[in-house]
Amino acid sequence: MTQGQKTLYYDILDSHVLADDIQALLRKYKEDNRDLIRLGGTKEEKIENLFEAIENNIIELSEVQGLLKDAEEYGDQYIYFYKPVDGVNPDQYHDGDKIANAILPQNIRKDFPKIIQMPSKREWVDFRAPNRGVKNSWMFKLYDRKTREVKENEARDVSGRRVVTYVTKEDRLVYIALWDGEDELSLKISRTSFDSTKSLRSSRIELEQMMARGIHIRKDFKFFDLTDTINKILINSEDNKNNYILLSAKLKDTHNGYATISSHGEDETDLLSDVSRKEAINAYINGNGKASSLVVQFLAEGSNGELSKDIKVVLGKHTMNEIIISSKISPQEYKYVRRKIAEFS
Repeated sequence: MTQGQKTLYYDILDSHVLADDIQALLRKYKEDNRDLIRLGGTKEEKIENLFEAIENNIIELSEVQGLLKDAEEYGDQYIYFYKPVDGVNPDQYHDGDKIANAILPQNIRKDFPKIIQMPSKREWVDFRAPNRGVKNSWMFKLYDRKTREVKENEARDVSGRRVVTYVTKEDRLVYIALWDGEDELSLKISRTSFDSTKSLRSSRIELEQMMARGIHIRKDFKFFDLTDTINKILINSEDNKNNYILLSAKLKDTHNGYATISSHGEDETDLLSDVSRKEAINAYINGNGKASSLVVQFLAEGSNGELSKDIKVVLGKHTMNEIIISSKISPQEYKYVRRKIAEFS
């Protein structure tokens, strides 16, 4: 690796990849390389050890790129699900290469995957077909830069005038469009510390427009409505308390009135642990009300080892087809969460 590559990969590994995932890759090669591979130390030391292993031809650079790929593509995201409208044959979207030829600039694919810490502008960085070995699937990935002025300080000067200081914060956005090889399209947008309903809607529309030359999302697809799924998860929560608990529910009555009921504090997480909250939720359900949004915590303890930690998922917060995963997770953990949600779809 050149020094430039080391600096780039160090910055991205440090800011986007969990220390446990770096350690897991090192552990994979520890047995045969005990003198060089070290599992202890800080995250910085683990990254440096990773570079040592690459330079000694123990770990391939492609495996480090795999860490970056997983970190970008799973968790800490807003995910929007779509299904083809009636009359649209999903088979027409199975040919990823044809779609890519319509969308991507000529000859750009030879540079994929691009590894960029902070892009200067929106740009395509990867395309795969099939994606992760799934027949008829594909994935497009874009990077973009998101900036916002944030208030840093407020004070009064000697004349009594109020002086407000702002700083510009920036973050790297990762956009992903994913076809599952059957009949589901999902758009993924990475989370930042300064998201808003307006900015999310704008980002989703921009991604739809970037895909428009090859896939007609507005014309050929509809939102996959999670409302029934949300209510089945709510109604069946006590029967599945070993798998998940509820943290919050937004409820809508028959006159379009809303109420949000939440648990309180870190020590009291289960929404239904309080009798009055449970009765309030039942009153809505028994009165033909519905939950429009739900915060669910999937429990590592009840996952038979498939989850390394509890995972919080928000369903339907901004739109009926949205799921928010608020932490970095592995591809296997993502599959577990999706499978559990699908059990109620």
